[in-house]
Amino acid sequence: MVNWQISATKSFIYKVCVVGDGGVGKTSMVLRYCENSFKENYIMTIGSNFSTKQIELEDYPNYLIKLQLWDLAGQKHFSFVRPPFYRGATAIVYVFDLTRRSSFQNILDWKAEVEKVIGNDKPYLLVGNKIDLAEQGNREVGEQDGEALKDEIKAIAYYETSAKQDVKIEPVFKDITLAILKKTKKI
Repeated sequence: MVNWQISATKSFIYKVCVVGDGGVGKTSMVLRYCENSFKENYIMTIGSNFSTKQIELEDYPNYLIKLQLWDLAGQKHFSFVRPPFYRGATAIVYVFDLTRRSSFQNILDWKAEVEKVIGNDKPYLLVGNKIDLAEQGNREVGEQDGEALKDEIKAIAYYETSAKQDVKIEPVFKDITLAILKKTKKI
């Protein structure tokens, strides 16, 4: 007798927009996550950069998930081109630079810009990037400030990361993926 075992795999593609002021490290985070690399010098993102990563979740071995990561230009003069890129997003990662308080203060403006297009019912999380520079004495935003903002904007989590040193980059994207799966009732 032949024993046929059928593997039920569920496939999902999710669009995640990574937003925040220019120079906060969005491109570095996406590059670190998708290609496990870091470059010291970047050319400013014009419009958007698009990357994909197929991920596996240990708790859900039969799930095949592909993330489309949209890294959007953060400079004010690109604000007119960003709204179309938000359409279809299933989640948002808001990023600020721990060594630039102004980028932290602008998160509420970013949230308002995004919500004009996709509403406020998508999962999102907050990231304070460049912890490696913050630990060198350049920190302008404290961890308690980040946690307070996370609570204020009702983000699912707050992370302090370093794309350069690969600190907590993977958990950011794992948590946002799990939040999407929960929100869409896939788990």
